[in-house]
Amino acid sequence: MNAWLIELWAAPAALGFALLFNVPKRSLVACCTLAVLGHAARKGVVDFGGDIVLGTLFGAMLIGFAAKWWASRHNMIPTVYSICAAIPMVPGTPMYKAVQALLNIANLSKLPSDTAHSLAQQLLVEAGVNGVKACLIMMALAFGIAAPILFMPHRRD
Repeated sequence: MNAWLIELWAAPAALGFALLFNVPKRSLVACCTLAVLGHAARKGVVDFGGDIVLGTLFGAMLIGFAAKWWASRHNMIPTVYSICAAIPMVPGTPMYKAVQALLNIANLSKLPSDTAHSLAQQLLVEAGVNGVKACLIMMALAFGIAAPILFMPHRRD
């Protein structure tokens, strides 16, 4: 199976959130399309040696600018498209790993103290690294979606 086919799973995730947020039916295809494009852009950056945070920023900016373009053509607000399309890029795995490492610290009382201390340090580092990575990915998502507003402010004529 082609590794790029996994990016198509962003579409049902975006569709689910679009339905949850009562996005108009005429906008559902756009939400799914932008989700796949954003996810594929992130994977492209990572496949070419970039970091997941940089890939997320690039994918979110693609979603943000495409949503603004699509919204202007269909007389909608860009948020309708961009939020649902970006949700599949939320960093669930780093968040899970950070919380799991913190929860594993609670089970260290059964081990000898010297082993528990070294393992606790490793778990804290793992939790910190994954927590910071998750926060940076969330910031990249927020900045990427807001990039069209920041770089191309709407002019009132």
